[in-house]
Amino acid sequence: MKRYRQVCRRCKKSWDEDAYRCPDCGGTLHSVYEFRDREYLKTMMKNAETFWDYRALFPVAETGKRITMGEGKTPLVAAERLGIEGLFLKNEGMNPSGTFKDRCMSISFSKALELGARGVVIGSAGNAGAAAAAYAARAGIPCYVMVPASTPSQRIAMIAHYGARVIPVEGSVTDCIELIGQVCETYGWHNVTTAAPYNPFQADAEKTIAYEVAKQLSWQVPDWIAVPVGGGGILSGIYEGFQDLLALGLTDRLPRMIAAQETGCNPLVRAFREKKAPGEIERIEHPQGIAVAIADAFPLDGETALAAVYQSQGWADDADDEEIRRAQSLLGRREGIFAESASAAAYVVVEKMRRSGKIRDGECVVCVVTGNGVKELPRIEGEMELPEPVACEISALKRYLASQFQI
Repeated sequence: MKRYRQVCRRCKKSWDEDAYRCPDCGGTLHSVYEFRDREYLKTMMKNAETFWDYRALFPVAETGKRITMGEGKTPLVAAERLGIEGLFLKNEGMNPSGTFKDRCMSISFSKALELGARGVVIGSAGNAGAAAAAYAARAGIPCYVMVPASTPSQRIAMIAHYGARVIPVEGSVTDCIELIGQVCETYGWHNVTTAAPYNPFQADAEKTIAYEVAKQLSWQVPDWIAVPVGGGGILSGIYEGFQDLLALGLTDRLPRMIAAQETGCNPLVRAFREKKAPGEIERIEHPQGIAVAIADAFPLDGETALAAVYQSQGWADDADDEEIRRAQSLLGRREGIFAESASAAAYVVVEKMRRSGKIRDGECVVCVVTGNGVKELPRIEGEMELPEPVACEISALKRYLASQFQI
């Protein structure tokens, strides 16, 4: 017997058969699970040690093949040298391909195989594309990745390294995703894009970040959770995960959600500042900035993300390139975390909120480091002045240490 049914967020109709969109109105679907035994779920949450230990809350068959590479169970570390008391960093860069997207791909590919996919396709600016390519290699099925033509070459190289077919498109990542919707049926591909309107099956993956954070904090809920926002699915997913925990009685409140974007591509932040309804977010025509991973001209999960910000009495703000570079360097030098620029944007927003008093003394804040910065090494190297070599003799070394480091 199936554990879940799909419910349309727009028309509210429910469906027993799996679908990527509402068969009636074309709206976004989400999975609703039916369990009479709440104690079973509570025990599952308490005892979970791996990502797939939460499988009872994944929309996949119990007996299906699981495509996994050990995703999830990422570290939550106290940031003790950044000057913000009560700050924790959830390091999703420790996932197999270096980002939280691996959680989404594990479910997406398991579901795609269950449904008999002949191939998969995704639109991405790099992170999700690389994750999809890696999991496609693991699953042994063809993968096609549409990327904006402006995508940095090192991101494309990582995707191609896993054997995926890369298709550069003249447009934004949002354009790529919208284009995919027109070709899936023609070629028999399954859409593994990490946006619920196009791939509802992966949406429950991000909830597991909330489950892990709560368990890592001994079931205490942080006051704030800061999340970089491109498409927005990770923010709404984390919030819904905490709603699950509250409904089960494992926690007693919800966190306030913080959405962080880059100044050059901030459609959700603009909507928040203008007090627009969640369904009124407007597209950015020309995304700019170094945080490529969140350069979504239109956040496809923005409606649920902005709703989560409003419902939680949260906040939304942005960071410019200079602020992001400084924060990225600070996270590395002070905490030993090589965060991607998108994640650094979230830290910048936390800093601003702490300085303004929006985040008060004694409050607990979790900043989600959504990915590592390895893909950005060419940019970072280009911004650095690399040291000259020193002669391999003790006198030369001593002179070098004295002149360069004053020791």
